[in-house]
Amino acid sequence: MKKYIPNILTALRLVLTLVIIACFIVPFSGKFLWIFGFFVVAVLTDYFDGMLARRWKVESTFGKVFDSLIDKILVLTILMMLIPYNIVHYGIFVAFLFRDIFVDGLKNYLLSLNKPVAPKITGKLKFVFQTLMIGLMLLFLSDNKLDGEEVFYSLGILTTTSLALFFAYFSAFLYTRDFIRFYKS
Repeated sequence: MKKYIPNILTALRLVLTLVIIACFIVPFSGKFLWIFGFFVVAVLTDYFDGMLARRWKVESTFGKVFDSLIDKILVLTILMMLIPYNIVHYGIFVAFLFRDIFVDGLKNYLLSLNKPVAPKITGKLKFVFQTLMIGLMLLFLSDNKLDGEEVFYSLGILTTTSLALFFAYFSAFLYTRDFIRFYKS
């Protein structure tokens, strides 16, 4: 049973993404705090699925492929759902979408040639800053802000968005470099 827990956590993150979508669609009081809570749980599943898979030595092809894919689905879905609230510009969403499709295309192509690509620390930093960015956006939209906190949230969102974009495209550069090196050899 232990060998399935990391994959169950990965699948749970996809289920939580669907719950978050439902929360965006259904109007109710305090919804952004609920979305924030579900988002935090989803991010924790990402941390624990990888940690447990490595610790228990039960890494799987499912986990290698779907872990990062479901991370991207989670992040991109929330960013898309936030566009109508004017907290994220659609250009930011498109920039992350384009990068993720491009990088996953490279990684999946190499995987199809039996040359799996190890995750890059810069890609992990991208995800860390994306989660901080989204968390700040959701808290900004919540009704529980103190007076004057808007500046704090605005600066935090600007900073984390900039860092997430930097690491997104820097990691894309590194993946592209590895892809070119593979073809030159």
